[in-house]
Amino acid sequence: MASEFTKQANAKVFSELDFNDKRDFENAERGFIATYPDEYIPGKDYNSMCYNFKMTEFLDKECPETVNPSLWRQCQLNKKHGLFEVIKGKLYQIRGFDIANMSFIRGKSGWIVVDCTCTNEAAAAGLALLKKHIEDIPVSAVIITHSHGDHVGGYAGVSDGSVKVYQPKNCLKELVEENLLTGNAMDRRSIFMYGQNLPINPLGMVGCGLGHQLSHGVNSFHNQSSCIEVEGEKELEVDGIKIQFIETPGAEAPSEFVFYIPEFKAFCQAEEVNHLMHNLVTLRGAKVRSGQLWSYYIDQIIEKFGDDVEISFGSHNWPVWGNKEIVEFWEKQRDLYKFVHDQTIRYINMGYTPNEIPTLVKLPKSLEKEFYCRGYYGTLSHNIKAQYQLYLGFYDGNPASLDPLAPEEMGKKYLECFGEEKLIEIGKKAYTDGEYRWGVEVLNHVIFGNPKNVEARKVLADIYTQLGYAQESAVWRNIYLTGAFEIMGEKAKEFKANNTENLSIIVALTCPQLFEVMSTNIVPERIVDQSMIINFTFVDTKEVVCLVVKNCVVNVRTTLSKKANVSLTLTKMVLLGVIAKKVELKGLVMSGKVKCEGDPSCLMRLFGSVSTPERIFNIVEP
Repeated sequence: MASEFTKQANAKVFSELDFNDKRDFENAERGFIATYPDEYIPGKDYNSMCYNFKMTEFLDKECPETVNPSLWRQCQLNKKHGLFEVIKGKLYQIRGFDIANMSFIRGKSGWIVVDCTCTNEAAAAGLALLKKHIEDIPVSAVIITHSHGDHVGGYAGVSDGSVKVYQPKNCLKELVEENLLTGNAMDRRSIFMYGQNLPINPLGMVGCGLGHQLSHGVNSFHNQSSCIEVEGEKELEVDGIKIQFIETPGAEAPSEFVFYIPEFKAFCQAEEVNHLMHNLVTLRGAKVRSGQLWSYYIDQIIEKFGDDVEISFGSHNWPVWGNKEIVEFWEKQRDLYKFVHDQTIRYINMGYTPNEIPTLVKLPKSLEKEFYCRGYYGTLSHNIKAQYQLYLGFYDGNPASLDPLAPEEMGKKYLECFGEEKLIEIGKKAYTDGEYRWGVEVLNHVIFGNPKNVEARKVLADIYTQLGYAQESAVWRNIYLTGAFEIMGEKAKEFKANNTENLSIIVALTCPQLFEVMSTNIVPERIVDQSMIINFTFVDTKEVVCLVVKNCVVNVRTTLSKKANVSLTLTKMVLLGVIAKKVELKGLVMSGKVKCEGDPSCLMRLFGSVSTPERIFNIVEP
């Protein structure tokens, strides 16, 4: 349960924010029509659950002492699920079937779907609910606002591929590439960020800030050939509806746009404006985002649409109605990211380091008081570190930070210097005194020095638990509580949060991209002194690839070499089977399914050097 220090920290929150302000609850409930008729959306085999609505019922109660009250309030708002009317007969939303929303615009001939959640099952359930209660007409177009999987993965749940897909420039490319090389690590870290192994209750995962949680099911991908890519500012007519698109790349996502519907005076904010402080770097891992660029885009939106807008709706959370309320919302979101960016730069130029600046910067009261500027997802602390990383990288300028010992070596040195008993005693005192961050610092060294020390594990787990209970950020809470879960030896389960092994996404890779991924899994010791050139011709995709293997490195070219040691003619699906180790290349060559000219032993040596990373690797221990 919560310690006295945690209780005091959480109780203090009530005096810092206006919990009597119910406008968000009114907006989150406004226009409710109906929700899913059953307790859960079934998974693909009907023995599994895509999304369980019953799991959020505990949020109807008063905030417990084990949850930050501000986070509890946000999670109560996000738990509201179902079909909502935004503009009668014109604009509707499905919320609470996934971490992300689906929006529906009534076009001339059918429904224009805006984003389609993580999974086919969630998307199909949302569309079915819309058709049942509003109008049973076909989907006439799909709009994908940005290059993140929770807005793309349910495509096959709403479309058979026959309708046009509108997306920002390079959306598919960025979606694939963001998860391409480090997707395995992102998946593992996502288990921490989204609390996927935690119980869903006041002692565990209570939400994710942007929504309650990810849906689980089958993921799909739209075909690039059906896409209309939007670049810059462009007005298009989508099934009879005039839509003004503005591309906003490099802020919340590498590829993103927002759009305005003049006829409705409605603005789709995608994920550039939210009811929280978003990430300038996501803790699952991704490229750093610029707060300056993000704020610039929002300011453009204010300039262009601020005089006329009456509704602002997005890819997460709930809409805002009324021009005055919307413009103030936009302005403060704009200034939030600009403030974080500018103040980080100010302190950088005064010589402060990434760990020092978060202790010095405090939001102005005008921003801090607003629930939609609170750190339910991103936080002031890690967003400041993100801006430091953006400009200066990992090194803080101190020679002591240049080449530190690895955690295991450092841990063993601590044990040599101070002894395990003394360090555990210091850790216990830190816990008793409420100095939780100091306790983590000390006990982390003990566990990396001697992972078999059960007492250190228990004390550290208790500290992580109290840190989790006090967090306003849903993801910080999930990370701390998952750390406690795993440090006590609980086996991590495998969740594919970013879907990097999902066939639909892998199939979307070009053949050169597939080889680039393969090249990052080469074990150099297995190809020492190997020098070879291998040509591939793919008869189905009309692609050619040349691999140049030398110095334990595989370089990928998109033109064939006249000096190849071996040349293969095959299909992309055959290549996928070989990379996934579902079929043996040698057998395919011998059967004639792969045409081979030259020395086939080159192929065996190359593919024999490819390793497969472990899905679950240690994080909180060696």
